[in-house]
Amino acid sequence: MKKFFTLIGIVLCIQFFINNISFAQLTGTKNIPGDYATVAAAVTAINTVGVGAGGVTFNIAAGYTETISARINLTATGTPSNPIVFQKSGSGANPLITAYTGSSTPGSATPDGIWALVGASYVTINGIDLYDPNTTNNATMEYGYGLFKASATVGCQYVTIQNCVITLNRVNNASGGGPMVDGSVGILVINALPTSATTSSTPTVANGTNSYNKFYANTIQNCNYGIALSGYAAVSPFTLGDTGNDLGGSSAGTGNQILNYGGGGSTNPAAGIRSNNQWSVNISYNTINNNNGSGVNHATTLRGIYLQNSTSASPTVNYNTITVTSGATTSQLTGIENASGSTAASNTVNINNNNVSCNYPTATSGVLYGIYNNSTTPANISISSNTISASTSCTSGSLYTIYCSGSITTSININNNIISSATLTAASTSSTVILINVTGGAVTATTNINNNTFSGVNFSGTSGGTGTFTAISQTGTPINETINGNIFNNLSINTTGIIYLIFDSFTAPANGSKTIQNNSIQT
Repeated sequence: MKKFFTLIGIVLCIQFFINNISFAQLTGTKNIPGDYATVAAAVTAINTVGVGAGGVTFNIAAGYTETISARINLTATGTPSNPIVFQKSGSGANPLITAYTGSSTPGSATPDGIWALVGASYVTINGIDLYDPNTTNNATMEYGYGLFKASATVGCQYVTIQNCVITLNRVNNASGGGPMVDGSVGILVINALPTSATTSSTPTVANGTNSYNKFYANTIQNCNYGIALSGYAAVSPFTLGDTGNDLGGSSAGTGNQILNYGGGGSTNPAAGIRSNNQWSVNISYNTINNNNGSGVNHATTLRGIYLQNSTSASPTVNYNTITVTSGATTSQLTGIENASGSTAASNTVNINNNNVSCNYPTATSGVLYGIYNNSTTPANISISSNTISASTSCTSGSLYTIYCSGSITTSININNNIISSATLTAASTSSTVILINVTGGAVTATTNINNNTFSGVNFSGTSGGTGTFTAISQTGTPINETINGNIFNNLSINTTGIIYLIFDSFTAPANGSKTIQNNSIQT
């Protein structure tokens, strides 16, 4: 009997040992291929057992390729001390994951994607490329990397995606639904669950937001949108809104390249970066070009960077290089458009030090904006130290290199910008050209339009026209205003219409001031 119980004890010990080996959390370094045959298998493993002390790093061999049969879903989550890392190992080409054949659209509850992170936090994906080989809809992917929520209390936070090349297919220009944007998206951050992407989630705690994620040094191409952030429409104090997402970092070399996007159809707009309901978002040091010679000019509304509604937000859009070329005729073309920050709360919209080039060679009556702020009531806005060039063929449209509207409550600063060229290529035009147009400014605000340089302006082509030209137009009603130190250089204006270098309809109140001085025509 004693031997019998001893045998039972040995068996139980062995079973306990096996169970603990089978379900031990993953830690240390794992190799793909090696410890796991595929990335999909590694993700399945960590979803099953989780991550242990010190975290886990999956080293994926340079040159490795994998074709998946279904979307990769990462549901495991790391912590600050136990992160999850997927990274390229060794020298050579980035590992490449090739998509399956899809069946959905952006309007489907479960859109097709290559790699979804579902409520996963403290995850780094470094140097893992994605590719969609499908060329027809509905086979094409809706997203490359997608950050989704797992529930109202679990979102994706502190995710870093960097050094990846994401190539989808621009032919996916179909309409989205709910928080899901239109067409294919290289990196998607969305206020939804992956199986109900057209239905907004309502977070109940701050952990239910998609916040503090970083996207650095990626190359994203052949999509309808490069990066799209679609968050929850939070209300004050905005603790339930996506916060602190960072697209491009704070120095040269960390920005993303978003290339050859749009051009897949004329149904829906396209943009390099689209941001909606985001607080303290940073979009900086990115290079955005919808057609560098390998793309297709988009046939409807096209933008470089587009910030949609985010109440009282303070977005930063600095040091980006943007080149956009439209293939439309009557649609809007915009380098940077901001509608974020309405409802003043001591917030500031910063759009500074960008290099923006807008080209509209097919325009008839289309409107071109270099930088366009239509946020209605932010407290402060700065559009300064940007370099802007613009060219359009419109015969009856409009060209604005900087347009600032809205009843801005505290300050408007449009200073030190360089309008390096503004050209209408039509032989004759009735178009309106305003290089800096400020229509906003509440009675409590101070407006400064100082030290801007205007050069290389060619208006109305060779045959003249009847259009109106204005270099600076200020029609807001601020309490204080300065228009000082602006330089007008090399202007060729051939029109029978009205010409203003400075047009100002503001009458200073008794307790206010208006100063216009030291502006000069150099040639």
